[in-house]
Amino acid sequence: MQKIVVIGSNSFTGGHLIRHVLALKNNYRIIAISRSPQIVSVMSAYLARGADLDRVEFRQLSVNSQAEEILDICDRHKPEFVFNFAAQGEVRNSWKWPENWYETNCMGVVRLTTALANREYLRKYVVSSTPEVYGSTGEGIVETTSYAPSTPYAASKLAGDLHLGVLYKRYQFPVVFTRAANLYGPYQQLYRIIPRAVIYAKLGRKIILHGGGKSRRAFIHAHDVADATWNAAVRGIAGEAYHISPKNDLRTIRSIVESVLLQMGKSFEEGVEMQEENYGQDDCFSLNPDKAQRELGWECRISFEDGVEQVIKWVNDNWEIISKMNLEYVHKH
Repeated sequence: MQKIVVIGSNSFTGGHLIRHVLALKNNYRIIAISRSPQIVSVMSAYLARGADLDRVEFRQLSVNSQAEEILDICDRHKPEFVFNFAAQGEVRNSWKWPENWYETNCMGVVRLTTALANREYLRKYVVSSTPEVYGSTGEGIVETTSYAPSTPYAASKLAGDLHLGVLYKRYQFPVVFTRAANLYGPYQQLYRIIPRAVIYAKLGRKIILHGGGKSRRAFIHAHDVADATWNAAVRGIAGEAYHISPKNDLRTIRSIVESVLLQMGKSFEEGVEMQEENYGQDDCFSLNPDKAQRELGWECRISFEDGVEQVIKWVNDNWEIISKMNLEYVHKH
């Protein structure tokens, strides 16, 4: 039985990738690795699926302090693919604890991948990067766009990416980079904008919009990202980056919240409170997905409206549990 390793399996993206692989009905056995204990199924895309979980082996390990143990697992199982979703996210909070962001997003990557560089069993190492490495951009940017990070989060992710690029040049390390538009969908962290808007609407609370919600983003369903990420492993070219995004679907954060509130039967005015902009928050991310469509045979399938409907249904179906959960970001390191 072929094997894959998914680092950051408790993350939103990692959980959806595992769910996608299980649904493919292939013979892959999955070693799922996360720094935190396995989470409740209502917050895990693959555990909530409930099928084929005997193909998943979970290990609680941190890339920051237990890279050698993760390497031992790789050497023992000899995975064909390693996916790394382990990262410190959250732009605003990266200004508070920048050293934590560099530790995970750069040094954690350096420790693990430098050791993996000469492992012949590894067919592809897929890293979930971010469009924020480009800084604030125009519309439809391509993978060769110059880097211009403007936050500790973006700079720390870019530092890790650059190290992986060096390993590719020196050792032909089979790294593939994915950079996705803003993710959303069921099982997302509750402090993220779309689930938060749904939950606050149900609670009768106002969601805070920084800078009037003028910044523009493309949003993409996590299922579409998982599909593209798997294709990047199977079909992607080592050393290359791929943009995962809907095409020509740029929205302001204000319009995103308006759309959610409309489906929840709420007006924008009764559901929103305005605050000043985050320092360093980029105005626009708009990725051109042509390369991923052409080389990976991938396309975005889930419309934004259908995806929001799925999030609302997930919240409603699990309201008894979700209503008792913490809705704020909790810093972990």
